Amino acid sequence: MRFLRSIVWIFLVSLTLSGCDDTFLDPFENDQRYFTVYGFLDPLQIRQSVRIIPVTRFPEDIRGPAEGQAFIDARVYTRDLTDSTSTLWTHELKKLGDGSYIHLYHADFLVKPGHTYRLDVIRNDEKRSTATTTVPKPASDKFVLASGPVVRGDSTVIQEISLPGISALWDLNAVYLVQGPDYIDRTFVPYKTPSGPGLDGLWKYQLNITADQDSIIARAQRFMSNGAIDTLPVTLTSLGVQFRIIDSAWHPLLIEEDVVKLSQPGVASNVINGYGIFGSMGLHREEWEISAQVAKVLGYPISVDVDAGF
Repeated sequence: MRFLRSIVWIFLVSLTLSGCDDTFLDPFENDQRYFTVYGFLDPLQIRQSVRIIPVTRFPEDIRGPAEGQAFIDARVYTRDLTDSTSTLWTHELKKLGDGSYIHLYHADFLVKPGHTYRLDVIRNDEKRSTATTTVPKPASDKFVLASGPVVRGDSTVIQEISLPGISALWDLNAVYLVQGPDYIDRTFVPYKTPSGPGLDGLWKYQLNITADQDSIIARAQRFMSNGAIDTLPVTLTSLGVQFRIIDSAWHPLLIEEDVVKLSQPGVASNVINGYGIFGSMGLHREEWEISAQVAKVLGYPISVDVDAGF
């Protein structure tokens, strides 16, 4: 009977292991890899976030806060290697839209351009995975090559811009500054990022300034002290662009399938003793003046009494 129970136990274990995908990682055969990491430092956010997945025999699949996988043996720190400050991150078991849960860690601090940060994910036995990233610096002044605004025959105002010398960029927005007697505001209008630079190495965009006015007016009507009105007593004084510069070593991943791929052996990673990516973004914003003629074509008053202290 004892022999029979042993045979049954071995059979069940064999079935369990054979049911797993070959890419699942075994904690006893993982080449000293302890955690999969995915996250990036964002200069537009105070709260930074990173996802941590322990490297185990089975893939992460947390369906409730009482499950075994809902508990994680990990302390997460970042150290700013430029000024030697250290930050402890806080754990959150975050519920996703599909009802599953993931391990997120958060920390509140300002990301400093040009600084190098090291992320440490440490188990209680002091085994750790680490990753380092240097935040890209902003591009120099007058980095964007902009041709003058062009008014088409149908009164549509466009402007061509080019961005040279960037390996990758993300989240480009046109930026519009409007001012009035009791109102100053910047409106950000998102633009789709092209697949890559042209043969000349330039990332090229065509800003549709006329179409973007809907976003400017809608925002101004929400925040004007006298409420929504048909004619805004404001003028458009400048436009520009803002975008985040991505370190050439990585690209942001936006879907769950991409994050899962990072946990597989052989995938490009900057994590020591682990898998995944820990990166950072730099921020660039550049603005230039709108001529009175263009503002007039767009329907704005040519001049307005603006607070001189701005």
